Amino acid sequence: MRAFVTGATGHVGGNLVRELLSRDFEVRCLVRSDTRAVEGLDVECVKGNLLDVNELKPLMKDCDVMFHSAAFVAVEKVKEDLMWKINVEGTQSVCDAAIGSDISKLIHFSSVHAFNQHPTSEALTESRPLVSDPKAAPYDRTKAASQQIVYDTNESGLSSNVIHPTGIIGPCDFKPSRMGKVIINIAEGRMPFTLNTGFNWVDVRDVCKTAVNCIELGTPGQNYLTPGSWGSMSEISNYVSKEIGKRKSIATMPFWSAYLALPFASMKSRITGERPSFTRGSLHALAVQCREIPGSLAIKDLGHSPRPLEETIRDTTRWLIDSGSVRD
Repeated sequence: MRAFVTGATGHVGGNLVRELLSRDFEVRCLVRSDTRAVEGLDVECVKGNLLDVNELKPLMKDCDVMFHSAAFVAVEKVKEDLMWKINVEGTQSVCDAAIGSDISKLIHFSSVHAFNQHPTSEALTESRPLVSDPKAAPYDRTKAASQQIVYDTNESGLSSNVIHPTGIIGPCDFKPSRMGKVIINIAEGRMPFTLNTGFNWVDVRDVCKTAVNCIELGTPGQNYLTPGSWGSMSEISNYVSKEIGKRKSIATMPFWSAYLALPFASMKSRITGERPSFTRGSLHALAVQCREIPGSLAIKDLGHSPRPLEETIRDTTRWLIDSGSVRD
């Protein structure tokens, strides 16, 4: 089979390509400028405008299945117009092009943030309503809107599934992602204090395995939550320290203290030009979350089997060191 992958040069996309190749798929990747995630892999790279249906259609020729992982990921309110174009209009273009091509199956990567988080005291399952509040975070709104487009595509006759990962961590994080950057900062001793909070983290490799399983096992039109396990920031720091062989954090601070540090994080970002390791948006995502995310449907239907968080952090830390992302 031949798979068409959007967002192939991202963290999810690069791991997805590797999973597809391990199952003997031929892979065609829609890429832009930074192709480090697929360099050296036996794939076909093509360039095209994600927003142009007529440009996308011929690129999908002879492909059997499509994975749509391209997205503008940000938990803060930044470049909202661009985020809408990529996450919503881009999904519409991809779906329209797939309907007019040989694609028989579409797997779309969404997010746990597409769901209403309230009530946080109840288990989060696939039946939870999607975000609809116009005042919700823009990323949450765009992922919910793009999911509705995929649902409409399924009604048009194209079999589709939606994957909802929780917080993604894992190797082959070339750019790196926000959590990849956090692990780098911990490994380099630049985060001596951890916050008394956490999240449900899932290994990117496990998400990609489950997504590929959708081809044969996914119920048409069904969305699937793909969680891992809840882990505190202190646990993550300890796992990194264990791999490095040196203690990297000296204290755990109350969660509210992070809000006091926001101006300093913003100032540092402006001076260095680097993305801040935390923002008001990322703190809100940590503050308002469902702790219980069983993922029972993905486990039953797709064989979703998340590995232990310690293994994920170990492999991610080792990859970041081996790739030169962590400096001594």
